[in-house]
Amino acid sequence: MVGSSHARSAVAGVVGDLRRDGPGWVLLTVSLGWFLTLGVRVVYPALLPQVTAEFGVGNATAGGFIGLMWTTYALLQFPGGALADAVGERLVLAGSVAVTAGAVVAIVLSDTLELFVLATVLLGLGTGFYGTTRLTVISAVYDRMETTAISVSQAAGNVGNVVLSAGAGLVSVSLGWRWGFGYLLPVLGLTAVGLWTVVPRRASTRTDDEPFRRTMGRVAAAVRTPRVLAVTLLLSLNMFLYQSLTGFLPTYLVAEKGLDPGTAATLFSLFFASAIGLQFLSGVVADRLGNRVAIAGFVGASVPAFVLLTVVESLPALVGVVLLLSCLLGAMPPVNAAGLGSLPAEIRGSGFGLLRTGYIAVGAAGPPTVGLLADAGRFDGAFLLLGAVALALSAWGLRFERIGDGR
Repeated sequence: MVGSSHARSAVAGVVGDLRRDGPGWVLLTVSLGWFLTLGVRVVYPALLPQVTAEFGVGNATAGGFIGLMWTTYALLQFPGGALADAVGERLVLAGSVAVTAGAVVAIVLSDTLELFVLATVLLGLGTGFYGTTRLTVISAVYDRMETTAISVSQAAGNVGNVVLSAGAGLVSVSLGWRWGFGYLLPVLGLTAVGLWTVVPRRASTRTDDEPFRRTMGRVAAAVRTPRVLAVTLLLSLNMFLYQSLTGFLPTYLVAEKGLDPGTAATLFSLFFASAIGLQFLSGVVADRLGNRVAIAGFVGASVPAFVLLTVVESLPALVGVVLLLSCLLGAMPPVNAAGLGSLPAEIRGSGFGLLRTGYIAVGAAGPPTVGLLADAGRFDGAFLLLGAVALALSAWGLRFERIGDGR
């Protein structure tokens, strides 16, 4: 009882600090947009077994679908950030959600593999505008509680992963996999309107009269510094892990552990549900102890789970391993904050957009790699490889902040 009272007081204190540090409606609305644009991308692998069954393709092709979506998502990070610097964040965020709604319509109407691939590209493009700009908006309107605010937004995305993937599964049972996407259309439309209403036209500190060429020159100079290169490696390893794990965890549980698709989907939702609290906690840890400690600690905690996943068989053991795997997602807020913090505030839209284009594109190689190994009969080996990448990421998390400081 006393412990829960202390926990409530701590949460209330953090909420109060956030309200004093920045506008709450902006954080809530931007987080809702992330809830949807991240959630719809996780609905994709949740429904992928039904998609591949209808179109008659294997794991390597399925991995290619996921990689294609993430590649097109990556390609829009830099243009999205640069566009936000040029015309303001409100137009970019609201427009991103509107285009995502159009992609969902295209998925619902796709009746051939070719049309599904085109809809996949459009989904990556639509959601791609959102990722960079939602971070720069939050970074601009929050100062002292920046990482905590980012963690709130990131946790909202994981709520979306849980709620939307579970909803998609239920809808797809009765209406088919297309409407597992299509049921999101009304809330996407309302969110686009909400973003246009609540988000300021421009939240960043960049002045409108700076020539675009000069801005790009400053971005090019910034991203070549040792500190930014070190952060880019950190971001790339993190995204390789995230895309690979979320792209194939349900399929692995079905193919290698013998779970039925419904149970596998439930464990997949549990993976994201656990991350909601972990990401809130990691933001608080990072604001108090630094991003380096939070990244190394949360990623390091996930490393044993990649090995354990290949050897455990019982459902209770798999539940425990999935919960341990979700520690990886706890590192997301401090990793993003480290990326933003490595760049000058006035070019964070363009600069972080350029970094995101690079590291998300690197990460997009993960799902096809896992798919190829799975088709070669080495699904366990693929997850052991991911465990080695997690170990490298944790070790680099302890080191990256010293690069460029002469230490």
